[in-house]
Amino acid sequence: MNIRKRFWYAYGWIFVRPRRWFFWQMITNTSPMWLPEWNDCWGRYDWPNIHWWILYKTVFKFFKWLNYDAWRPFCKWGRIRLTFPLIARIIQRIGQTTAGYAISGGECFHCSSEKGAPVDLSNDETGIKFILEREWSEGTENGTDYRFCGTTICPVCGYKRYYEDGSL
Repeated sequence: MNIRKRFWYAYGWIFVRPRRWFFWQMITNTSPMWLPEWNDCWGRYDWPNIHWWILYKTVFKFFKWLNYDAWRPFCKWGRIRLTFPLIARIIQRIGQTTAGYAISGGECFHCSSEKGAPVDLSNDETGIKFILEREWSEGTENGTDYRFCGTTICPVCGYKRYYEDGSL
């Protein structure tokens, strides 16, 4: 790995992954639980999550607003967006790398580069950014789902991640 990839790999461990964990905790605790409850699916207790629920209702909702709406007043609009000034791009990027990633992904899990989006990397047929491992089909009530799985490799930090998708 060259120096640039090592830098982005270390950056991911220090700055991006803690943020990912923090926002995933908020998005998975969208309803309050006041007392411990036994979870039959996982075979363990789920503990009270009031602190995560409060953070979801405040911090997560704020960053979701940054991602979707806060940047729009800074742009000039006609029938489409005419300008996209730096302040609007910064606000949107902050929202994208926090709540926006927890909602829809679209960037490398490790270094938060948009060049590392698994959906885009899976279209690589050269075997450099995506290593295809398996293809199969499954019958569903909506028709035949043609599926594939493999490993995506981020071009910025070199992070390898399992990825699976299908046609339906």
